[in-house]
Amino acid sequence: MIFEFGALAEENASPVQGVVDEMGDIIEHAGDRAGNLLSNLPMMTTRLLMAALVIFLGVIIIRIGRRMISSIVRMRSQKGVHTVQQVSTIKSLATSVFNYIMYFIIVTVVLSILGVNVTSILAVAGVGGIAISFGAQTLVKDIISGMFIWMEGSITVGDVVNINNLSGVVESIAIRTTVVRDYNGNIYVIPNGDIRTITNMSRDFKRAIVDVRCPYEEDQARIVGILEEEMEKAGEEIDGLTSIPEVMSILSFDADAVVVRIAVQCPVGQHWRIERDLRTRVKARFDKEGIVMPHYQKVILNK
Repeated sequence: MIFEFGALAEENASPVQGVVDEMGDIIEHAGDRAGNLLSNLPMMTTRLLMAALVIFLGVIIIRIGRRMISSIVRMRSQKGVHTVQQVSTIKSLATSVFNYIMYFIIVTVVLSILGVNVTSILAVAGVGGIAISFGAQTLVKDIISGMFIWMEGSITVGDVVNINNLSGVVESIAIRTTVVRDYNGNIYVIPNGDIRTITNMSRDFKRAIVDVRCPYEEDQARIVGILEEEMEKAGEEIDGLTSIPEVMSILSFDADAVVVRIAVQCPVGQHWRIERDLRTRVKARFDKEGIVMPHYQKVILNK
């Protein structure tokens, strides 16, 4: 009986002993890891501090580089080598390229400090470049298009343009995108690869064009004479005009009006203001002469 009890106790103790041994191994392994971590802690701390220092120095270099680019571009503009718009474009593009190069260098150096084999990464990137290029076709197209836009000078910073039916002033031209701000203050970031047709309204001169709707009932020769007389005053009084606006007689016949066009050459970016001034003068003169401009009337019947 005593023998059977001892055998049973030994049999029950065997699984418990196995669990105890396993727990001991785990604790011992964890202790070894903790010891290795503590022994390597000074090295890890040093690497993190060096990486932080590299990032800090990189940010300083980027700021200094941007200021140097601005200074160099400013010196070029003072020498009269380029126009103000061209100088702003060169500054925007050079800053963009400089930022990308510095970011790449900082990331590479930080990875090296942290013990990452950058050479292997670059080798793998080179081998996988062909596969990655299929997914980066849009990026490459944007960069190449940006370089052509800059070299051809089709648009520059400060130009009033229409790109992809988006009108506004060019604020910056980067290596990948072009930023346009419209009259309402909205900013459009347009990938350079998507730019197909550009309407540049900032080269040499612009025309202010006003179409005047005149009633059929009035004598057209009288209306043209009144407009020509008023435009002579406008040419002398409206700021920015160096010539008398031309009254181009009858432009077209609409269902309810005869359209007479007025056009005048004006400085770039001033045509909106001049067009508003011309319309204001035409309306005031018509009111003075008793000419009622065609307008739609909606009759509401009371039930």
